Amino acid sequence: MKDINIFCFGFGQVAKNFIKKLSVEQYNINLSATSRSESSKKTFNGINYNSYLFNSEKFDQNLVVKLKEADHILVSIPPENQEDLVIKNFSKFIESSKVKWITYLSATSIYGDHKGEWVNENSKTNPISNNGIARLKAENAWFSLEKNKKIPIQIFRLSGIYSNEKNTLSRLKSGSGSSSTIPLFTAAFLVLIFVPSLLPVSRTANP
Repeated sequence: MKDINIFCFGFGQVAKNFIKKLSVEQYNINLSATSRSESSKKTFNGINYNSYLFNSEKFDQNLVVKLKEADHILVSIPPENQEDLVIKNFSKFIESSKVKWITYLSATSIYGDHKGEWVNENSKTNPISNNGIARLKAENAWFSLEKNKKIPIQIFRLSGIYSNEKNTLSRLKSGSGSSSTIPLFTAAFLVLIFVPSLLPVSRTANP
């Protein structure tokens, strides 16, 4: 059984499904994660882990020890106030860590409006929304860390993410969504990603 020491900045549906995938593949998982809630010990999928407080104003200093011990880091939290909070608060610690790879989950909003044309990783980035601009700044910060410190970093630009538990139909059923969220006719392509379909790609990129 292989060992993996992973630190997750943010522990939403993508991070949780990633951990589930590792469990199925018989990894011995040493997990730590962050949350906006107060630090606590938790259990997920039979794995005991520490959840550390981290937001734009403060973080639990104890997480630094676990971060330095991590050999894999998954970043799924979005920028705030046009800044990547992980780079802002922890870049120096990451530089001195023993990390083997870092995966950053970005967004397709960095491409902006390409007038209905297809885009890929080689397409021009021209974000027009505040979120897109912030995401591109965050990507560049991560790429700079990779270039200057020789740290292996993978960036995935994701569009709409859904799962069996969280999707438009489930929101409508619970009353938290409206019919206006489902376009009946549209001239644009709506790209959605089913969470389990993303995981094999990230695993392939991160052996």
